[in-house]
Amino acid sequence: MKFVILGTSLALLSMTTAPAASAGPALSLGGGSSGLSDGKQAERRPARDPALGNLRIEVDSRDPAHKAERVGKAANLGLSSLSFPRPVPLFAPPAQRIRTLAGIDTWFWVPAASWRPVVRIVAAGSVVVTVVATPVTLQLVPGDGSSLVSCPGPGLPWLVPGTRSLCSHVFQRASTAGLTGRFRGTVQTVWTVRWTSSTGMSGIAGPVVVPTPVSLRVVEAQAVLGR
Repeated sequence: MKFVILGTSLALLSMTTAPAASAGPALSLGGGSSGLSDGKQAERRPARDPALGNLRIEVDSRDPAHKAERVGKAANLGLSSLSFPRPVPLFAPPAQRIRTLAGIDTWFWVPAASWRPVVRIVAAGSVVVTVVATPVTLQLVPGDGSSLVSCPGPGLPWLVPGTRSLCSHVFQRASTAGLTGRFRGTVQTVWTVRWTSSTGMSGIAGPVVVPTPVSLRVVEAQAVLGR
């Protein structure tokens, strides 16, 4: 049995535009180029993204009329070939380059260009399966002992003083008291995976959590009154 994989990336329109100074490096999706591969290439199977862990797509094999076994094999091949982007998280105040402050909203976000579906199409004989991974939630594990912060979408770049973002966290204490002087946190993107087949069978897998470690230096500042 030969499998043919078609890999594509779909770009979504961004609702916001980050300033050029904080846009971060250009990001390309791994395995995002289009093109059909021959049977030998498909059989080698690409390296599995670590974020997938042991995730598998389960298809009910008791329905031979819908070629469930072939659908399951094609769906899992498409799943295992997914490659998720690892954008560089950004903060305001800029925690990575300088520091952020205790007691104020610290915004976090990822470049909007990285917030787009990843698609794989696998053909097995007369069966075609489409696997679509879509980013849905951005999360911050602050590393200061407080709860995880979760927000929809890629977050908002900081542009206008006085505005608010759902993707933000207030550090209540400085990180300088610790041995490293920093909070070791994680910014993670949560993806859902949906699959459909030419037989009419479909389903949802996941969620898939793609983490990016971050090191946050948080300091305290005091206002100075002058005449």
